[in-house]
Amino acid sequence: TRRILTKIKMIPQQQKCVAFSSNATEVVNITFAMPEKKSTGQEETQVHVQAKVGDNVLRLAQRNDIPLEGACEGVCACSTCHVILTDELYDTLMDNEETEPSEDEEDMLDMAFGLTDTSRLGCQVKVTKEMEGQVFRLPAATRNFYVDGHVPQPH
Repeated sequence: TRRILTKIKMIPQQQKCVAFSSNATEVVNITFAMPEKKSTGQEETQVHVQAKVGDNVLRLAQRNDIPLEGACEGVCACSTCHVILTDELYDTLMDNEETEPSEDEEDMLDMAFGLTDTSRLGCQVKVTKEMEGQVFRLPAATRNFYVDGHVPQPH
């Protein structure tokens, strides 16, 4: 993994797919909403977690046992960490050049199951103070073109 992260840092500036990690101590409360199977009668299950500012949403989900796959291990090479943001949060991220999706992220999102106007890849979204109380919805399924059935374990 260390080798891959080194290569990502050397990508030219216009290619903004990056991996994030955080040593921050500031914490915000975030909710992950996951669709339930029809047999349970519930529409969704919500899991409330605390996130450090600067955390990557994919890694945050994995640390909290949220089934956000991340088959490419967070290097913007698949769409299995697809999350759906609220309109408000999506617009906030789009208003800032540093947090808007890169062309590579948009290309990966084109392969995502259940794509919406507010879809993002969890590996490309960094937690900010403004995300306090926000809800990240997981789609009903994912398309894993990376390795069929491979679910990586976070390091």
